[in-house]
Amino acid sequence: MTVLTEQLWAMEPKRLSALFRDMQAKGFPDAAARAAMLAATSSRDDPLYERSGPLAVIPLAGPLAKEGSWWWGITSTRDVGQALLQAATDPSVRGILLDIDSPGGTVDGIEELAGIVQMVAAQKPVYAYAADLMCSAAYWIGSQAQEIGTQATAMVGSIGVIMTHQDWSAWDAKMGVDITYLTAGKYKAMGNADEPLSDEARAYLQEGLDEVYGLFLDAVAQGRGVDRETALAMADGKVFLGRQALELGLVDRLESRADFINRCITEVHMDLAKLKAEHPGVAAELRAEVEQEMSAQQATALQAAVNGERDRCVGVVSALVGEEQGSKIAGLLATGVTPEQAKAMAGFMPKADNQGSSHAMLDAIAGVTQGPMNPAADATAAAPDFDALVEAEVKGGLSRGKAVAKVIKEHPEAHAAWLSKRSKEGK
Repeated sequence: MTVLTEQLWAMEPKRLSALFRDMQAKGFPDAAARAAMLAATSSRDDPLYERSGPLAVIPLAGPLAKEGSWWWGITSTRDVGQALLQAATDPSVRGILLDIDSPGGTVDGIEELAGIVQMVAAQKPVYAYAADLMCSAAYWIGSQAQEIGTQATAMVGSIGVIMTHQDWSAWDAKMGVDITYLTAGKYKAMGNADEPLSDEARAYLQEGLDEVYGLFLDAVAQGRGVDRETALAMADGKVFLGRQALELGLVDRLESRADFINRCITEVHMDLAKLKAEHPGVAAELRAEVEQEMSAQQATALQAAVNGERDRCVGVVSALVGEEQGSKIAGLLATGVTPEQAKAMAGFMPKADNQGSSHAMLDAIAGVTQGPMNPAADATAAAPDFDALVEAEVKGGLSRGKAVAKVIKEHPEAHAAWLSKRSKEGK
């Protein structure tokens, strides 16, 4: 208990005082209780979250600490982090909801958990809902979600850092106890509980508080997508009701928990077929945008392939007939001459032996222009399968519409090959 009470806390002050009183009343767990706690946390085979359709619901309730303790009703941030990582690797989970009802907790472990939320959010949508309370460290974590919902009566905020200093010097004197700290280093025992808090010790402890507060501000600014000045306006330590929190930008939506969960499920479950059925206008716009982008990227990829094949063929011919003749061939190809035109030109050229090189040149022109003008066949063979790439993105958690758009952008050669194949098949 002493270790927890002397830590830095990011927690709503009144509830922190209540927690300390509860810890004082309960005392330390006995051997049987400690064994029960160990048994309760030893197995990690079962899912560490509940399911609501494609949504993994992870509770974040009560006071928070890195190791946690159900003896004092404290949630382990490491357990929450493990649940997030487990949900991120579950292919049946399309999105994650942090179901928060917490006044905050110790600073230790919170930055680590916020980092896990950021990492998981890069893989799957992460939402946060403040059922009744999302304060201090709980807000630090929740602010990293892509969207935060709450209800009108919920309390949100208390962005700040707090610690307590207990001065036991009068008690020590009353009990006749004289405690001496032997240290190496000026600050090693500064701020201890057996001496009054000096101005220098206060400044030293305040420096640590300010440093952690800065980290808190940076996390809120990054998570909410605002600058540090705006985050600072949110982070004055006040607690706000839901509507005030919405006006200040601390949350994104004011709605019931059930409505918020249903909307999250709809967002992560929406696929292209459902989009077409429910929102045909949006689907048509998406299709038009995709086709336009595909057409432009296909034309770019096709032209690049044509230019590359032409340069390759001219290089081969130049090696055979010489650089001078090769330059002439390159110039002739640049005019857009076709194999048929080259053959017609050959009919007007003398047949004398000294013209053999000219005929060879024209034959070379005809040869290199037969195949390279249609490089799509080679590109098709070399390009990865477009449909397979799309399916892989869908399995990774994207809707089909978003998966198609992503593959279009990242694999233009596959798009070109796919369109060429569909064109030949008459689709």
